[in-house]
Amino acid sequence: MFDAQFFVSFVVIMVVVHVMLIACAYLIFLERKICAWTQDRIGPNRTNLSFGVLPIAHKNWGLGQALADGIKLLLKEDYTPPHVDRGLFLLAPVLVVVPALIGWAVIPWGGIWEFPGLSFGLLQIEPSMVRVAAAPISIGVVYILAIGSLAVYGVVLGAYASNNKYAFFGGVRATAQMVSYEIPMGLCVLIAILTYRHTDAGMIVHLQAGSGLDGTWGIFLHPLLAVIFFTCVLAECNRAPFDLAEAEAELVGGYHTEYSSMKWALFFLGEYMHMITGCAFFCVLFLGGWDPLPFMAELPVVASGILGPVVVLLKVMIFSGKITFLLVLMMWIRWTLPRLRFDQLMRLAWQGLIPITLVVLLVTGILIYFGAPVWTFLLANVLVAVGAAVLGPLLPQGQPVNRKVPLAGSRFCPPAETA
Repeated sequence: MFDAQFFVSFVVIMVVVHVMLIACAYLIFLERKICAWTQDRIGPNRTNLSFGVLPIAHKNWGLGQALADGIKLLLKEDYTPPHVDRGLFLLAPVLVVVPALIGWAVIPWGGIWEFPGLSFGLLQIEPSMVRVAAAPISIGVVYILAIGSLAVYGVVLGAYASNNKYAFFGGVRATAQMVSYEIPMGLCVLIAILTYRHTDAGMIVHLQAGSGLDGTWGIFLHPLLAVIFFTCVLAECNRAPFDLAEAEAELVGGYHTEYSSMKWALFFLGEYMHMITGCAFFCVLFLGGWDPLPFMAELPVVASGILGPVVVLLKVMIFSGKITFLLVLMMWIRWTLPRLRFDQLMRLAWQGLIPITLVVLLVTGILIYFGAPVWTFLLANVLVAVGAAVLGPLLPQGQPVNRKVPLAGSRFCPPAETA
């Protein structure tokens, strides 16, 4: 006799892990295509699925490129420089991938399902109410925040163990970036917990799907927080314009300069898995999870009856569609915006996002204490955004950090001015 929740969680784990592994390969392919479209090019379109062995003449729109890249990385020489700390050097990619593999465990992919039971030989499962998630724990959003913050330790450890100045600078940048952007992200999660009065990811989705808060998605309650949270997700995933830890232009590759073959690939595997988890987390807090449309409760919160599996599958497809949209948005931002300078990165966090989220936290607490209606949350976000836009330029800016350095005889400092 098996517990129904254990069986469903096991199936979710097996399906999601394999789907994410395949998705990471084709997300790289998609990113290359989006890069090409942005730059008015074609992108990879010639590698088919034959690999020079099968008699396939059609190019298959280049879909074999992702698999060919994976095979290339598997067969590439796995070189470890002699000057590295070997133990820590090998451990770092593992510490990047493991948090990415377990961070999505609390995501409520399909809501609640009235499982009809199963009888197949020795496999006997009684009917029961289950949650379509790998680990339906009551502190889901806190778990995601805690696990997501662990990935940076792999980056820092890889930078330290590489014994390379470029890698070291990348590790220092990653540490500062983590400390800076974990604060506004944590405050956004705290405001969400305060608003929904739950730390359970499934319950937060149910409240947005129509059983509370008038069925309003989080992005309509806190649009300003949605923008800030998405910005923090980009920074936590080391995505452009926040990819200062690997900045190829000045750091050659940063923390993964000395890595090659599959160890190098594991860093990017972890990055794309964190992107998927971050987008799923954003959907839970701001896009209603599996809810198809805002302000409307079209799908039942509890899937039951003969159509129960169909409803669960439909919820999973809607959730996956929202995640795909956010992933494409991330890639679009990468190939649209230039990389920030590091001082701009720090100023954005400490002088922009952190003060704004603190003000929103204070205002949200006051509104909830007095039982204000739902529309006041939106009004408060708009007023805070306008206030930040008006008061921001009036705040002390400090010394300029990009000023011209006078050099006698140069066009910025001619000899007549230096005499």
